[in-house]
Amino acid sequence: MPSLIKFFTRTGVRAILLGVAALAVIVPLSLLPLGQALENQALDLCYRLRPPAPLPPEILIVGIDEASFQELRRPWPWPRRLHAQLIRKLAQAGACLIVFDVLFAEPTTQEDDCDLAAAIQQAGNVIVAQAIETIEDPRSSRQILVEPLEIFSKPAFSTALFMVTPDADGVVRRFRTRLGGLETMPSQVFHSVRPQGVVPEDFPVLIHFLGPPGSFETVSYYQILDPDKPFPAERIYNRIVLIGRVLGTTIDPRVKADVFFTPFFAGTRQAMPGIELQGHILATLLAGNWGVELPWTGQLALCFSLILALGFLVVRLRPLWGLAVLGGILGVILGLSLYLFLRKNFWVPPVLLCLGLSLVYAGHVLEFFLKEVREKRWLRQAFGRYVSPAVVEVIAARPQQLRLGGEETEVTVLFADMAGFTALSEEMAPGDLIDLLEEYFDTLTQVILARKGTVDKYIGDAVMCFWGAPLPIRDHARRACRAALEMQEAFRHLKESWKGRGLPAMSLRIGIHTGRVVAGNVGSRERFNYTVMGDAVNLAFRLEKANKTYGSDILLSEATRGLAGEGFLLRELDHILVRGKTKPAIIYELRGYLSPEGLPEEFRLFAQGLMDYRQRRWDRAAQNFQQVLEVNPEDGASRLYLRRCRALLKNPPQEDWQGIHLLQ
Repeated sequence: MPSLIKFFTRTGVRAILLGVAALAVIVPLSLLPLGQALENQALDLCYRLRPPAPLPPEILIVGIDEASFQELRRPWPWPRRLHAQLIRKLAQAGACLIVFDVLFAEPTTQEDDCDLAAAIQQAGNVIVAQAIETIEDPRSSRQILVEPLEIFSKPAFSTALFMVTPDADGVVRRFRTRLGGLETMPSQVFHSVRPQGVVPEDFPVLIHFLGPPGSFETVSYYQILDPDKPFPAERIYNRIVLIGRVLGTTIDPRVKADVFFTPFFAGTRQAMPGIELQGHILATLLAGNWGVELPWTGQLALCFSLILALGFLVVRLRPLWGLAVLGGILGVILGLSLYLFLRKNFWVPPVLLCLGLSLVYAGHVLEFFLKEVREKRWLRQAFGRYVSPAVVEVIAARPQQLRLGGEETEVTVLFADMAGFTALSEEMAPGDLIDLLEEYFDTLTQVILARKGTVDKYIGDAVMCFWGAPLPIRDHARRACRAALEMQEAFRHLKESWKGRGLPAMSLRIGIHTGRVVAGNVGSRERFNYTVMGDAVNLAFRLEKANKTYGSDILLSEATRGLAGEGFLLRELDHILVRGKTKPAIIYELRGYLSPEGLPEEFRLFAQGLMDYRQRRWDRAAQNFQQVLEVNPEDGASRLYLRRCRALLKNPPQEDWQGIHLLQ
């Protein structure tokens, strides 16, 4: 009982519904011409993939062909004395059976008919053809059996029905040993040479084609009769000789061309002569390797079983994994179907079975994506007002992350703050101040989002943002640096606008650091936000504040500098030690993009001054910093170091001094 209850869980019901829906499409399709045509095409492909078989030594075809018409120079029908000569030649050579796929249903000259009848009687092993003819009139159609004349049928070894039944698409793939209660020629010949042999009765089976047209040993009719070049008797001895037309066109206006489409037509564009087709059927019976097909009821049971099994599998999987499972199952089905056909002569039609399984998967994918759309719509409505659009998309893509907590990851954090805002806010009306902040935040936010950053929060006039979460970004440090430069450029345009409105000049200070953080949802269960936390955030915040000390606009950490790549105009500023840390860090100033001319002169002078400063050559360092100020009087870092050099010259430090600045 517990297993029965488990079976009828929601997953089980979904699997059954998907299976039933697929079967509702497959079953009718299998009964329609389209479904049958698809399976026949697959069968034809398997036929063409089968390696050619060795020629059967028991069978020889004597072809009534174009070469014979040219040599004999006679129109059809040929005089029956020629057939009599052929029979005598074959009988003398020791043919096992002589089988004529020529209907002798009408009399010709008495002399010729008697000659042929005598030859048939003398040979004693001649089989002559019967045929079923369809008589049509405006009201109905009926079939009649056309027998050879008694003068030929009576002395013949037997009469046999030369007839095959093409499939609905006109291609011959199957055969019956009896048609209309009459035994067909291949079956009669088989029983003649193997009286105790067994053939399939009362149901069609698949022909085991030896290959495409031309697979049998065939000689021209005239070659047997040629007195100047006697045909080798050993090539005829003890063989079943099939005589018939191997022409692609009709030789008798009253008779249809005796050619048929086979599975090889798509590859060779050649139809198969009827006598050769009969040879393939006879060879199939002699070898006992006719093909058997899985019955329709068996196909239905197999289809239902596999569809149900796949349904139970895929409803538990995401579409990509489901596709992998489906691909594996389809590969096994196609491979097994081909193997059974090639090795075991057993045909399991795979197309509709594969289509049914694909429909189950398609139904699962449709259901999955409809569910995803509903969930994402709800999540966007529920959380869109609280978190950034990027975070909303991540939540919508991975709703399982809607829990408090987070994951450790590497990001680049950026803090931006407007210097001089506090004094300005004391002078402006609240409404004007809000308008200014809105304009300011909108300007910076556009740059951040354009560079695929995530805006974390607005704190007073400061903006905190980061790159690398919630969506991983390989070049997060480079994006942050580019965003910082673009924010400064956008802020310059904003200042020009404010200047025209009478507002005082202000500057934008930016600090950037790259490091490991914890990124995730933080807050209460009712209200939370996606943010990052950790020492990396604190250092980025401190670097933003340190701009005031160095007179700079953008400060980077050593970690950001290492990951940002080439192309930026940077200079090393200082070795700093953050309060509470024991390991010093190098900080850099970002000025812009590197020009083709390379570093400017002031950067070279500053770097030389910085090296002298750390090697305790403060007088030489002061000279270099003074030269920088002569080139760029606004360089705040050089002014800072000039003051430091003078102070150190006045009060030299202890011997363990390393030039590390403690960042408050």
